[in-house]
Amino acid sequence: DGKNYFYNLRIETKEEEAKKMLERISNAELAYSLQNGTCAEFQVLIDAGLLPEDVLTSASTGYNYAVQLTSDKRRYFATATPAEYGKSGKRSFLLELDSKGISKVTSKDNGGKPLKK
Repeated sequence: DGKNYFYNLRIETKEEEAKKMLERISNAELAYSLQNGTCAEFQVLIDAGLLPEDVLTSASTGYNYAVQLTSDKRRYFATATPAEYGKSGKRSFLLELDSKGISKVTSKDNGGKPLKK
């Protein structure tokens, strides 16, 4: 890697942090749904003390996060997309539930665009 070592290390670190934030989102949605019977938007999860406010902005994380609820709010999927492709990250992430309700995170270099279901 040579001169790109620290640059690549920074991107890898931001990408790992994005994956960890998606895992926190999964845990928050699980805790909320066990208490309320439905999933929730980020602000509701933040107000309930289940997520940090960092999920709303890319300032500290380098990633933009989004959650999409089904119409009945029983299921969801979440995405993490680099705020500045190539600088804050290269991989986009998708958190979705399988048929048994188990969360799974997938990622790929999607040119800075969100992974969609």
